[in-house]
Amino acid sequence: MFKTHFHSFAIALLLALPVAVSAQDQKPEAPYNAQLIVRQPEIGQGSPSFVPSPQVRGMKALSDGKVYLVSTDNKQLLAYQGNRLAWKADVVGSCPTVVGPRKISKVLLGPKTILVTVGERTFAEVDTATGKVKVADGQKG
Repeated sequence: MFKTHFHSFAIALLLALPVAVSAQDQKPEAPYNAQLIVRQPEIGQGSPSFVPSPQVRGMKALSDGKVYLVSTDNKQLLAYQGNRLAWKADVVGSCPTVVGPRKISKVLLGPKTILVTVGERTFAEVDTATGKVKVADGQKG
């Protein structure tokens, strides 16, 4: 009788094992829509920049693996390391003057900084490690 129960238990365990393993393999869902993220091109393969649109909200950097994402209101830049928010920067709010619409119009990834165009001719430089807006400068002309 003990042998019969043991065999039943062993079979049940073997049947349940793949379910437990596959549940552990599932990654938590990203806090952003991964289909709206483009990969930064390799050096010499194109510009590491994007224009926020309904089809593209961010870019995954080759250098640090972070995803840099423009908020849906086009005012903030967010960085995600995996599924965790690393930092959030109010880029538009940091710009004292803006020529054109007060929204992020282009993002250019660099190794240590991100150059963000706000409106038509206003630029902000964001530190990739901290999210600190280091320079906000409106160009005239």
